Amino acid sequence: MGDPAKIVWHVDGERRHPYGAISPDPTWSDPIGFPPPWPDRPWIFGVMVTSANGVVAWRRRDAGDDPVRGILGGADTRVERVADRRLMRLLRCYGDVGIGAQTLREQPRLVQTPQEPGEPPVPRLYAFRAAHGLSPHPRTIVYSPLGRLPLANAVFHTPGLEVLVVTSEAGAAELERRRGVTPARLALVVEPLPAPAALRRVHERLQAEQGVRYIACEGGMTVLHALRDAGLLDEVFVTTTDATIDTSAHEGVMTIFDFGKERTRLVGEGRVAPDSGWLFRRWRFNER
Repeated sequence: MGDPAKIVWHVDGERRHPYGAISPDPTWSDPIGFPPPWPDRPWIFGVMVTSANGVVAWRRRDAGDDPVRGILGGADTRVERVADRRLMRLLRCYGDVGIGAQTLREQPRLVQTPQEPGEPPVPRLYAFRAAHGLSPHPRTIVYSPLGRLPLANAVFHTPGLEVLVVTSEAGAAELERRRGVTPARLALVVEPLPAPAALRRVHERLQAEQGVRYIACEGGMTVLHALRDAGLLDEVFVTTTDATIDTSAHEGVMTIFDFGKERTRLVGEGRVAPDSGWLFRRWRFNER
């Protein structure tokens, strides 16, 4: 009998495999294909979880008001939650990862690696990266125009993990003068953000100077909207849970893209079981 947490993809519209049609862990997932990177920038894909009514986040009232847990619902061992967690870890195997500073402030222990701290070993995922000439850990690209980073967070103190900070001149000054960041500690990519043209130059530089080919951007929506406005967000992997969020009970509610209005193409769709209330989808903005 197969693994109950393995996603069965009923729609799979991507047959190109830059690293070969081999899954990082075949027991977890069939191979996930990607187009080649663009000639002048990386291929960028979002990775998001949304409620059944499209909510992805809200302004927290306090530390216990966690949108992620509210949207996921249920126990960590629930089959769908295991499948979602595995998908996120698998998608970190194909290149580097991106995240916004606000998400880091809200999740101080977050480290975007195939095996997060405290999780069981995943040797197959690291072997996949090694076989394709990638660093053991994906590099973490932090988007922070103002440079107000929580430098005590785990991501900045994980051995072997390289962090690249995308920021503005003002953000660089904040980091260097007020927070004591040196080039030896953090690599800065400085452009006049948040202008879309500047954000585009950032990713051209990430490819040309750092060899970044794929970016799995795990949020939040502020970063994804900025990438979309600059024409840089190529696709989004979306896990839709069976939780419905009462939007009137929260302030600052953020929702996922309206993929119909965005004129996207459904590239992938799957479930862990036909009667599951969770849906895994992949929507493409840009065709390559």
